[in-house]
Amino acid sequence: MPITVGALVAIVAIVVIAIPFVRRSGSTVSARHFGELERLTRLRTDLYDQISHLQADHAANTVTDEDYQHQLLELRVGAARTIRLLDQLGYEEEPQDAPAALTRESLEEEIAALRAAGSGRNTDTSGESEPDNG
Repeated sequence: MPITVGALVAIVAIVVIAIPFVRRSGSTVSARHFGELERLTRLRTDLYDQISHLQADHAANTVTDEDYQHQLLELRVGAARTIRLLDQLGYEEEPQDAPAALTRESLEEEIAALRAAGSGRNTDTSGESEPDNG
């Protein structure tokens, strides 16, 4: 499973790096645009399926909590990157079977909350930030 996750993250990274070069090639963008959308939607669906399987494995206690959290984070990051790439290509559709935690709105809310928490911890000198209880 970790090898699969690593391979998917590598594929997403390659796509992120390749998009500016593809866009510069002018007329080839329109010819490849549809294929790229199709590939990214398949990748997104695969990531959603992997998340569902991981959640089922965790519920069945076949995956430790630590492995579950690590793998879930990697899959969610991959899904978020894929959604961002789809957005950059102008693809707006959300699949009906998307996990609620991976919709655009919920990801944006989570990112905003993490940014706020990160900036609050780094810049708050008043001592009013909440202490970590973990």
